[in-house]
Amino acid sequence: MFVRYAAPRLLTRIDHPAWKRFSTGLTGTENVLLISAPAGLGRGWFARSWPGEQDVLVVHVRNDANFSPPGEASTAPSLAEAFETHIPKFLATHGDQGRTAIVLDSPTIDWAVLAAYDCSMVHVPDLLLTIDEIAALSADFDAVPPHFDNDHDCRTAAEDLHRLTGGWLEPTLLLLREPSALDRAQESILPFLSHWIDSQHNGWEMAKSAFLDPITTQTLSAFFSEIHGDPPLLKDLVAAGFLVLGEDGAPFMPKLIRDALKTLVRQNDPALADDLVAAAIDAIAESSDLISAVQQAAAHRHWRALGTVLTERGMELFTTDARIIRGLLTVMPEKFVDQWLGDFTGAAIRILDGARTDGMSFVLPDGRLEYERDSVASRMRSNTARLYRNPGPQALVFGLIEVGYLRIAGHDVQAAAAARRLLTALHTAESQRRLRPILASVVNLHAGVALEIGGDQVRSSSSYHAAYHHIEGTGHTFLLADTTSKLALHHALRGDTHETRKWITEHERWVGKVGWGRPMVTRNAQLARVFVGLADLDLAAVDEALSVLPVTPDQNETWQVHTYLLAMRSILAGLPQRALEVTNRMRCQRPHPSNTPLARALFAVTARAAHMAGAFGLPSTELAVTPPPAPELLLLDAYQAVMNGDLDRAALLISRARNDVAGDRWLKFATQLDIIMSDKDSELIIRHLIDDIVSGQGALADLVLLRRHAILTDSHLQRLPEEARARITRIPEVRGDKRTRPALTPREYEVLEGLREGLTRRQIAEKQFRSENTVRSQVRSLYQKLDAATLEEALEAARRWGL
Repeated sequence: MFVRYAAPRLLTRIDHPAWKRFSTGLTGTENVLLISAPAGLGRGWFARSWPGEQDVLVVHVRNDANFSPPGEASTAPSLAEAFETHIPKFLATHGDQGRTAIVLDSPTIDWAVLAAYDCSMVHVPDLLLTIDEIAALSADFDAVPPHFDNDHDCRTAAEDLHRLTGGWLEPTLLLLREPSALDRAQESILPFLSHWIDSQHNGWEMAKSAFLDPITTQTLSAFFSEIHGDPPLLKDLVAAGFLVLGEDGAPFMPKLIRDALKTLVRQNDPALADDLVAAAIDAIAESSDLISAVQQAAAHRHWRALGTVLTERGMELFTTDARIIRGLLTVMPEKFVDQWLGDFTGAAIRILDGARTDGMSFVLPDGRLEYERDSVASRMRSNTARLYRNPGPQALVFGLIEVGYLRIAGHDVQAAAAARRLLTALHTAESQRRLRPILASVVNLHAGVALEIGGDQVRSSSSYHAAYHHIEGTGHTFLLADTTSKLALHHALRGDTHETRKWITEHERWVGKVGWGRPMVTRNAQLARVFVGLADLDLAAVDEALSVLPVTPDQNETWQVHTYLLAMRSILAGLPQRALEVTNRMRCQRPHPSNTPLARALFAVTARAAHMAGAFGLPSTELAVTPPPAPELLLLDAYQAVMNGDLDRAALLISRARNDVAGDRWLKFATQLDIIMSDKDSELIIRHLIDDIVSGQGALADLVLLRRHAILTDSHLQRLPEEARARITRIPEVRGDKRTRPALTPREYEVLEGLREGLTRRQIAEKQFRSENTVRSQVRSLYQKLDAATLEEALEAARRWGL
């Protein structure tokens, strides 16, 4: 028998290391061992390890029967020839107790020939050494025995060697003798593997799988669909010895085997080997580990394949850890990066430079570079317009780069416009092909941010919900946490407290599973919690939520919302002047960012709310002659009109606001104004508002105006939970104030109607069948309630109060 790298006395002194494991399955009646395995596994040594009183005949069945490897004296061209020629001669001299081991170079077996014999099959995995067998062999190996400090070191070394050789005997023996001889170890198995590959019916397909890492059913299927071949089964790769089962039962390809198979494929067809590298990268990215795929592409310097993967799947990497992409760009040749990204190179690098350990971070723009003079923005605009004619993943990725660049450059209005174009391209692409959900989600998410900052609340709402729809059910924790966080804040800005609470709860399901970027994806949800506290008039909850945020707004893109919440907290605490100071200070410090549509709208609401607080005895300023178009501001102006006694103007403003207002909070604000201005019974409406609060559908802010105007009764308050009742009663009522709507008696209403008709006191008395003195007394009372000294003042006051 012949085993290289092993001293002859070792082969005669001990059995093949795998024999003991295999022999536990023998019955003792077998007279034929059929060994179907390649050379390099110690087949002859294994056969002669078969114990017994008689010798074992070893017959090597191979196509070239004239060649007999050292130690294997008998050869035959076929299994039938071995049984017809060699075995009868052997039995003639050894009797019925003679035993035969037949070594096959091919897995193809003529089973009919074996029908008359008690045969046991030996497959490749039976010959591969386990970790324990390698450790035991190292102790018996006496050429240059390794030295270990203890059994643990010996076991660890055996594990490392097993991962390297997979238990193939020849390279294992060589590396036990010379641990640094890795190149020779690989060369030692090349002839064995080459012959074994040729003997398999799909051997070269198996060899191609060496370019895959990891090798799974999914990666094999994706890989061979790329190269138009039939994927081998995992069990076939294990049976061939190309995959080895680890201690955990999972198959792996030993490094030495992988490198040797790659070498053979590359020698056979160098051009194909390069294609296989690219196909493997695509397959791994498609079906397994995207990070491993790009790392392999970078390691092999296969830049074109890397560029393709980043275009197709870059958003997944970006949402996993944007620093990965930044790192890849630093190792890619500058020439290739320019070819790949073109006019988007500078913008992409500027965006990726914002990648930090806890997420993306940028300095707020100062607005010094005008959009019209920004050549980078101009070139990207032209390129995306061209790409959007037939949009695919590349067009959408470049569109995202354009929107992202415009945002960090401070071109917020243009970023919103670019986001609308990007969404149009996305819808076109979705109608023509199937897009990856993560890409579609990221496009919607970042377009939504640009639209919200740009003041397009309707489109931003649609985009945010579409982003969640694309990612729902995928388990992508980063995007699920990010979309739910942004949806929570979006609904909080709209005034939908119930929806805000729902999205905060959904956000909490995912955020704990987020690794990189967790502080970034939690910011919006934390701001939304402040909104909920304000809606509940819960100053303690507001302060608790704010305590997690920076003391003063930082460079985060939600800084304007943070500023707004700090101002509204001051108003809730009864400090409206401080609220104005907060927003005015930020306007001075950040003049350009303060000019975005979202910042302007929020700061305008802050100013109106602070001025509204002046209606309760705090400083106030005059309203603008023409109210702004935002429905929230119209409603705040309407309340100011109510406080000024101009009910006609208030009714007009409320009517205009209702056409556009979307949030539940503002709709209920309008409802409260209606109740204050109306002389009809509003009990059912008030009960409905309270029921919503009790059920969690509403918030305590939905009763603030009614409390201010002393419309809430004790019976109303008793229906609220105790904590809510305590908070609402802290709000002072407005009593005995000229701003309180006059309460007229039915007779006073009749007198007022007569005065409107131009009747004298006598004519009113005659028409109503009362004495003139009675009418005169009622007119005096009416003037007093209307705070009027003349008929003209009385009629004007009645008009303003809607009487």
